[in-house]
Amino acid sequence: MLLAGTIIVLTSAFFVPDSKKELVLNEAISQFLSFRHYQPLKEDDSFSERVFNLYIDRLDLNKRYFLQSDFIELSAYKLKLDDQWKSRSLEFFLKSSELIQKRLLETKAYYTEFLTAPFDLKKNETFETDPEKTKYPKDNTEIRESWRKALKFQVMTRVAGNLQIQSDASGKSDTVKIKSTEQLEAEARKGLLDNYNDWYDRIRKMDEDDRWSIYVNSVISAYDPHSVYMPPRDKERFDIAMSGKYEGIGATLRQKDGYLMVVDMFPGSPSWRSKKMEVNDLIMRVAQGDQPSVDILDMKQENAVALIKGPKNTKVRLTIRKRDGSVNEIVLTRAVVIMEESYASSLVLTDAGGNVRTGYIFLPQFYQDFQDRNGRKCSDDVAKEIEKLNAEGIDGLIIDLRNNGGGSLPEAVKMAGLFFPKGPVVQIKTKEGSPVILDDTDSKTQYGGPLVVMTNYSSASASEIFAAAIQDYGRGIIVGSPSTWGKGTVQRVTDLDEFVNDKFNDIKPLGALSLTIQKFYRINGKTTQLKGVTPDIVLPDSYQQMDIGEKEEKYALNWDEIAPAKYTPWPETLPKDRLKSLCDKRVAGDDQFSMIRQNATRIKKDSEKTIFNLNLDTYLKELKAQSQEAKKYEQMMKAATSLKIKSLESDLALNKADTARSEITQRMIEDLSKDIFLEEGVMVIKDIIKK
Repeated sequence: MLLAGTIIVLTSAFFVPDSKKELVLNEAISQFLSFRHYQPLKEDDSFSERVFNLYIDRLDLNKRYFLQSDFIELSAYKLKLDDQWKSRSLEFFLKSSELIQKRLLETKAYYTEFLTAPFDLKKNETFETDPEKTKYPKDNTEIRESWRKALKFQVMTRVAGNLQIQSDASGKSDTVKIKSTEQLEAEARKGLLDNYNDWYDRIRKMDEDDRWSIYVNSVISAYDPHSVYMPPRDKERFDIAMSGKYEGIGATLRQKDGYLMVVDMFPGSPSWRSKKMEVNDLIMRVAQGDQPSVDILDMKQENAVALIKGPKNTKVRLTIRKRDGSVNEIVLTRAVVIMEESYASSLVLTDAGGNVRTGYIFLPQFYQDFQDRNGRKCSDDVAKEIEKLNAEGIDGLIIDLRNNGGGSLPEAVKMAGLFFPKGPVVQIKTKEGSPVILDDTDSKTQYGGPLVVMTNYSSASASEIFAAAIQDYGRGIIVGSPSTWGKGTVQRVTDLDEFVNDKFNDIKPLGALSLTIQKFYRINGKTTQLKGVTPDIVLPDSYQQMDIGEKEEKYALNWDEIAPAKYTPWPETLPKDRLKSLCDKRVAGDDQFSMIRQNATRIKKDSEKTIFNLNLDTYLKELKAQSQEAKKYEQMMKAATSLKIKSLESDLALNKADTARSEITQRMIEDLSKDIFLEEGVMVIKDIIKK
């Protein structure tokens, strides 16, 4: 096989007319991994074990299909997959595919039996929800019991949710028809049975391409968590997303633990605006309007996503499991994303004494219109906002990158350059050769006054590049959660059809490969990978005790460092120790921040609970206690701060003429008026000015 320039030429040396499409994909992907991946792996027994563990988890994460004997049979291949991958053998793949299909089809008898008779919701028994704490069933008796408890748990949680909905509705109206627990239990079973019958039909129709995607992505994920093979259907969805046309809830989703995990939310989308959905939330059930919920456990991703998508102005109800383990239902109205909310926007903040006017710029992502060279760029927009804020006579500036998942690398470089003269911003390294330094070439400093950059755990990629550059130059103070996300790698998407010989046109389309090809390094030589950016001033965070971020991803690339770039720090040295001391003193005596620390302990404790009692009364008591405690902390965050927030004078006429823009601005002001983290950012600006 040859890698000629940028074209992969697949010859007939290994290929015969009767061979399958999977062999061509195997060859193409293997070459890309070997020649293009940032950190190619030695395909040995260690690699084989990685692939085996990833693949088995993806086939049967919850240990509800395979028996112990099946696992033992497949384990015979644990150290052979490297050899089979290199020899293009499909032996293990075909055997595992046949076996999981057989077990999946056998499950119809289990769910049919248990969902056609009432569950005893008064019986005291427990169910373990963490698959890592369970073993594969020994025989049919054990697997039946595993299914019984899993189904009972699903029915019980549905009943509990519907009891809560019924209670809330009856409190608002005396005409609500109250259903008994027995009626709700019967409805829950029927709804779940319908869901599983639909799932069963999909399983029977599942083709080998679907199975192959799981297998080949297990191979790719052994290299790193961000490289992925996209079958043709997924590639089509990717292209639609990149086109900027969004209609639905505006969230990027991927399968995890049998459900859909929220990977990102498009700024301005219904999910983003709701403030009730967060990255890493798991979507468990989906309902259209007032219709019954559909459980999406183990549902094919494209089918689950299809349930969530829909025409604008229609409602979708999502049952989500939060990071702390709590389960909530949220209602979203699908919409075409209002693009204005995804662009940079600014306000003026005044402290309680009215002595300091702080400019505030919110940047939800580092955007750039790649289809139109004259299209909007975040660096241009931020420069314009700075110009308007300077005209307002601000004393300091806050750049808010909280929940900014990244975006355009060139734009991150240009935007950093707005705050210091020209110089290096970030280093990028491929697997071979010296690092390439990306410089800001504009010698103009658009803003040179007191600067605070706000970050949190969800600030990632380009956000980390910007924050790191500001920190390394000593240009401003980074304020936020204990760290940012820690993603310091670059991926490139390649259409495989363009790289495979035309003689294989009969099996195209092949899909696309997103491959990690580069790594970011700060100008001080350290990578942002795994560790992210540690703020100069750390504020308490409700998720600070949780294990989140890039470091929790399986087989993430390592942290390392290279030689620093040559750069000239900002001439005015910031008194970071003094600023940190003043902030720590304020935070230590603040009741709200104290509550946030307590909330972090609560979230950690709740997230560690994996065993649930299957007695409905006991479950409801636990759920009520958990809900009441959570609401206590939610109420805490709704208290107004001392900040006075208003639009820029130059924006007033535009807001008055555009009702949609005016509504967006007003909602933003209302949210920020309750933001104690932002209030502390303003206090840091005041401390910088005092010197």
